[in-house]
Amino acid sequence: MIAIFLDEFHFSTLWNGGIFLFCAFMIVCYFFMIPSKGKSSMLHIISFLLGMIVLFLAVGSPLNIIGRLTLQAHMYQIVGLLFVASPLLVIGWKPKSWISQKIYWIKRTLLFIRKPVVAIILLTVFFYGYHLPFMFDIARIELYWNHFFMLCLFLAALNFWSAFFFYWLNNRVRWYAMAIQISAFLPYCFYGLLAGSGIYQTYNDPAVFLESLRVCIPVDLQMPDEFYIGFLPFDPVYEQQMGILIFLFSIALVSVITLVWSQRQFKNEKVL
Repeated sequence: MIAIFLDEFHFSTLWNGGIFLFCAFMIVCYFFMIPSKGKSSMLHIISFLLGMIVLFLAVGSPLNIIGRLTLQAHMYQIVGLLFVASPLLVIGWKPKSWISQKIYWIKRTLLFIRKPVVAIILLTVFFYGYHLPFMFDIARIELYWNHFFMLCLFLAALNFWSAFFFYWLNNRVRWYAMAIQISAFLPYCFYGLLAGSGIYQTYNDPAVFLESLRVCIPVDLQMPDEFYIGFLPFDPVYEQQMGILIFLFSIALVSVITLVWSQRQFKNEKVL
């Protein structure tokens, strides 16, 4: 059914050219315009390129439109943005990050927002600010609000992972911070899993569903309402539960990987 839906749209509608140009521009800046402190290792380069690819797939690919059909697809977007692209970009950007240390007010700001409590609060506030049902429904029918929340959420994730990898050098702090951050997501997950009906009108109410689709589809490709309504029969409760389970599994997997990595880094530093 989704394949039939996507077949109706042009390539330029499914693949966001603006996001592609932004990612390409950042890659050009990374290699040719922003100096590194020392030589970038192959790990940094590969990590940054993979991060940009995942970023584009999360917000510039057909997944962005499919995410307006089901919450499950939206959660793939969020996982890709917050727990795959963000840590990869942070690791890859490390050789370039020294530049921010040269500008006093940026350095002071980063030191503050990368404190464990502040970093956790920022990510949690923007996550809930976007995913509370009434805010989510508003954001999905107001394109610029949707972009605003996605951007703020992405920046908060970059800040969290930057602090995790390069500021919280005490391994115990990393474990506590990760445990608190996961715990902060759990009320939302339990609410979505235990709800007997869909928590978002975007995936339940035909009128809101239509508005959500129309804001991301060019005027010249608008179809009759009946065409779009035909894609609403996705079971909102099932899609909601699957989406949240994907989110939970993903954050658990990424947390284990990063904490094991930090444990090995901590041991290596003690040996040295």
